[in-house]
Amino acid sequence: MGWLANYRWLNSLANQELPRIDHAKAAATKAELDVAAALRSMPEVIQVHHARRLTNIEAGRSRREVDLIAVLSDRIVLIEIKLYKGLISMDNEGVLHQNGTSRGWSFTKLDDATKRLTDTMGLTGIRLDQTEVHSVLLIQGNTQLDASVTTGPRLTRALVTNDLQDFKAFLRRTIDDDARMDNEKINAIEVFFSHCGTWDVMTLNNGSSFEGDACDDALIDLWRSQYRTMRWRNQRGWWSTFFLGPRFVAHAETWDDQSVVVDAVPSSTATVLCPNGRKETYPLDHIRSLEFGYRILPDWSSLVLMRPKPTSSHEEPLQPKKRSDEPPYRKGERISNVTVSGVHDEHGVFFTLDANNSGLYRKRAMQGMEWNMRETLYTVGNTMDVVVVSIKRKGNRDWNIEVKTFES
Repeated sequence: MGWLANYRWLNSLANQELPRIDHAKAAATKAELDVAAALRSMPEVIQVHHARRLTNIEAGRSRREVDLIAVLSDRIVLIEIKLYKGLISMDNEGVLHQNGTSRGWSFTKLDDATKRLTDTMGLTGIRLDQTEVHSVLLIQGNTQLDASVTTGPRLTRALVTNDLQDFKAFLRRTIDDDARMDNEKINAIEVFFSHCGTWDVMTLNNGSSFEGDACDDALIDLWRSQYRTMRWRNQRGWWSTFFLGPRFVAHAETWDDQSVVVDAVPSSTATVLCPNGRKETYPLDHIRSLEFGYRILPDWSSLVLMRPKPTSSHEEPLQPKKRSDEPPYRKGERISNVTVSGVHDEHGVFFTLDANNSGLYRKRAMQGMEWNMRETLYTVGNTMDVVVVSIKRKGNRDWNIEVKTFES
């Protein structure tokens, strides 16, 4: 760069057009962190994880974020934090409204997160058994909850409240001793959540930021594999830059907590794919920092965190079955800790048996009262034991598997 080019670059730094700071998003994040701090002060809470992202084992890299996850000795609690003002209500579909305007959120999102959690933990050998996964919608701000705001059919496993003390009381409830986890399982769960990762965060020079997945560049992938955070700056002063050009570098922190300095080209760009599908791309000299929320996305089926001890020779943990000419299960086989994946009004209840196979508990096989109470008995994400009642080849590789609940 010549003197004129150096001057133009210096002048461009003072005239960058950057988006305004999203103060609402910043306030929402602060609310999440404040609640996390309150939870960590409770002796009942063993672990608190912020903004974890849970994989859908049937859909590859698809992930759903949960604001906060609290681990207690006898349960895991998935928590959604909303920072609202005004009257909060729900429509007939259970969708949340603020002052009459739909916010697009319902408990089905936490049901899906529960399913992802139990499925993926099962792949690593963590069986929750009697330990339950609970869901909480905690609304912060000056709000009034309409009588229409309920947890639906989730009964004692869910809570909606705008009172932090009410939420704490919910966590202090006692649960059956059979639900308590030993230290081995609690430690394995902590390792599990450390692998889930969180959002990447790009922060611009004016402090505005974007969450999402940094993408679209081999250089980004290289940086992700080596560094947890990168902070860009020109190491030269104004006059040195005018005569010699910028000395543009990134001060990076590795995943092993080592500090290094990395040369960078100011005009190179970084892109973040945001949750709404929009891509935000900026030159490096517009970016203050890039924080990577994960190093790699793990292959959950090959990650062993626990080696469960079945109580019966016929019980199998949720593990991926290799597709072959042999059926993955036998008629009469009991399969433990499978997850409710959906309820179909015509066919029945679907279960995730493993990463490759699902099972159907047919509507016609259920008692009338059982079917009428399906939303309560078979909430998506709940786990239970099933028995294989039939298994037939479907096409060249798949299987039609019918099951019933073990108690049936």
